[in-house]
Amino acid sequence: MSWEDVKPILRPEGVHMGVMKVDKELCTGCGLCIRNCPFQAWEMGGDDMPGMKETYECFSCYNCMVACPVEAISIVSQYHVDSGFWATDPHAVPFKMPMPPKDAEGNPAQWNEVERAVLERRSVRNFKDKEVPETLIRRVLEAGRFAPSAGNCQPWKFVVITDKGLMNEMNEAVHGVISGVWGMYQNDDTVQYLAGMVDPASPGMYDPRLAIGGMGAISRKHAPPLMNAPAVIIIAGDSRSIGGPQINAGICGQNMNLVANSLGIKACWVGFTAVLHMVPNFVEEKLGIKPPWQIISSLALGWPEFKQEGMVPREFRPVTWYRQGGTGSEVDKG
Repeated sequence: MSWEDVKPILRPEGVHMGVMKVDKELCTGCGLCIRNCPFQAWEMGGDDMPGMKETYECFSCYNCMVACPVEAISIVSQYHVDSGFWATDPHAVPFKMPMPPKDAEGNPAQWNEVERAVLERRSVRNFKDKEVPETLIRRVLEAGRFAPSAGNCQPWKFVVITDKGLMNEMNEAVHGVISGVWGMYQNDDTVQYLAGMVDPASPGMYDPRLAIGGMGAISRKHAPPLMNAPAVIIIAGDSRSIGGPQINAGICGQNMNLVANSLGIKACWVGFTAVLHMVPNFVEEKLGIKPPWQIISSLALGWPEFKQEGMVPREFRPVTWYRQGGTGSEVDKG
């Protein structure tokens, strides 16, 4: 791939960060919005009220909203990209709360227990300094072991880490890889060296939300990649698996994520652990994972330090229906 081929990927255009605001009449100045922002987009002002920094990254995850105990934070505009390679479709994608539930006859209903668990689940990144009992970790593992998989191939295995020394080694190794890539990405002279690393079939590593935000946060050491969690479960996938290991590991991991929440512990996906394969011998020697197995992702587990869950708006793209007795496609714009 030449630089001209990948320039639209590595030098995105039309990127608009999310904008949030604080109602100062309601705000108590507790600072939980600042602590719960993974990219540190917020800061405390001279008036002891939080506000967004002059330069920041915000990808409309709404972590600030769910942490606020007095609902003082609201949305001004959402993250979107209106042109170029990363243009969102439509521009901007509308964000909507869950549609009110209805029963089979179309009458108003209530969310059931499973729906509420799905809709309120959030990635938790702030944990107490408190161990997670192995009895609970084993229940989370069992949820993953009993997940569905393509052809029942069950292409996963788990590595559980509670050793803080090993976690620190992993944090430093991930930081070394990511800071190197991010450093090249940020520099207009060196970014062209990344051209050969871009896979046009799966360019997601250079999505602005990851390249600018996620990698930037790790490089600046805003937080360690494993987020000071007391336990981490690495999900390894068999590269020979039916349909590929990623989707199977995703199904498995979401089972684990939801069960962790149900037990009172919380979880966060940590995909950055996959870059440990770029550190010579680390995965084989430190974690005992050898081909055909590879790290797909991991889950950080722990007790939440404060409330970090709740329903928030999500992107809503038009849904196309082909109904029985219809005359063709019907587009539901919600």
